[in-house]
Amino acid sequence: MRIVPARSGWMWLAKGFALFRRSPAMWLLLVFTYWIAVALLGQVRYVGLVASTVLLPAFSVSFMIMCAVLDQGGMLRPALLFSGFRSQLPRLITLGSLYLLSIALVLAVASLADGGELLAWMFSGREPQIEAIRDGSVLRALLLAALAGAPVLMAFWFAPVLAAWDRMGALKALFYSFFAGLRNWRAFLVYGALLGLIGAAFLVMVTVAVVLTRGQADALHHLAVVFTLLTLPTVFGSFYASYRDIFPEGRIPAAGADSGH
Repeated sequence: MRIVPARSGWMWLAKGFALFRRSPAMWLLLVFTYWIAVALLGQVRYVGLVASTVLLPAFSVSFMIMCAVLDQGGMLRPALLFSGFRSQLPRLITLGSLYLLSIALVLAVASLADGGELLAWMFSGREPQIEAIRDGSVLRALLLAALAGAPVLMAFWFAPVLAAWDRMGALKALFYSFFAGLRNWRAFLVYGALLGLIGAAFLVMVTVAVVLTRGQADALHHLAVVFTLLTLPTVFGSFYASYRDIFPEGRIPAAGADSGH
């Protein structure tokens, strides 16, 4: 598998938005359905969070297949949401398990900065205390998590699609993904900065909601939900664009196929 230099990170988001524009209504339906499924899983204490994280690589491949279908002029269908489960599922489950372990380690490192506020937010849904936000400890934890999590993201960025479409084993997929990111660090730096701006906008909404009145906070939360729903399809599309840019010889499923074969 040949890794080539990327053109520009901002172009991945542009390509992702172009894919979103080809079928916005179905994109929003599929993303919302996925979101609801994850939320329902999350209602099962501890087990739900573990399950949704372990299954994340399979769903990631599903969204990659959706992008491939659109890129080839096909149409999105509801069944595509689970298409990633039909190719190399044991390897994807292995990747999901390794990802869960990695995220737990990153959040444990971040806890050194805020006493576990960020970890509790991620694993239990409990919003950070106002004092932790005002004194900057949550921000410091986020920055520490970003530094510790960068190598993890590099290793897992392409790993699911490399395992599903290019038939790589889990460790080989992680290896190729990490060095693809390392070789193209400039493109990922630009891309990460743009995603960081998007994430910062979301974080500002959540942070401001903590100190607002109940009615104002509810309205801002609803706005954050809409903002996320409109942003996620573009982000998913950018994952596909980055794969096509850096692995031009990689396998792409036919538009009529529901799997990574």
